[in-house]
Amino acid sequence: MSLVITAFGAFDGGWNCSERLLDALEDERATLTALWGGPVAFVRLPVDTEAIAGHLRVALAAHRPTHILLMGQAAGRADLALERIARNDRDLRTPDVCGRCGALGPVDGSGPYTRDATWPDLAGAADQLARDGLPVVLSHDAGRHLCNQTLYLALGVEGLHAAFLHLPLLPEQAAEGLPAAQGGRPTLPLDDMRRAVRALLMHSRRFAAASAAES
Repeated sequence: MSLVITAFGAFDGGWNCSERLLDALEDERATLTALWGGPVAFVRLPVDTEAIAGHLRVALAAHRPTHILLMGQAAGRADLALERIARNDRDLRTPDVCGRCGALGPVDGSGPYTRDATWPDLAGAADQLARDGLPVVLSHDAGRHLCNQTLYLALGVEGLHAAFLHLPLLPEQAAEGLPAAQGGRPTLPLDDMRRAVRALLMHSRRFAAASAAES
């Protein structure tokens, strides 16, 4: 199995917690590779609704993963959220890096309205994170911003197992008074986010091994 983990760059007037998490994960590449049992690549994506499809295609062509774990910032959420569904709709309440916002139409004019996450045993992964003491939910609403858009695009790639992990803000974002953190929005420490990714990868590897043994 091969894996790509992605994060988004600067957004909503400040740095993005998903990119900070990706930096930390990249620092422990060897550990994650051992947990996953195969190569792990790290990709940073721009918060650009018109360019994102091209960037995703380039990443997939470069690394040819069997699995992709997309990560993004969800200001206002207190829990980690594993997204089960992506919708064919773009409605940006916060502008992207080029200033685009509002109702922008479908992600794919010829695609279905919804696509279901293809990451194996996503519910079991959420249960494992909860057993590890992490705040996590299975979500049926990935929003209508680039997080949802990127998940929808990834789910349209045949044979690719894709999931999206939405992240609360980091305490450092609140401490710096970034626009996304205004109003006392909940935060989660970076170490908890790292633990969540490690637990997700370990559960998924065990699930794959168990499935292979049964076949």
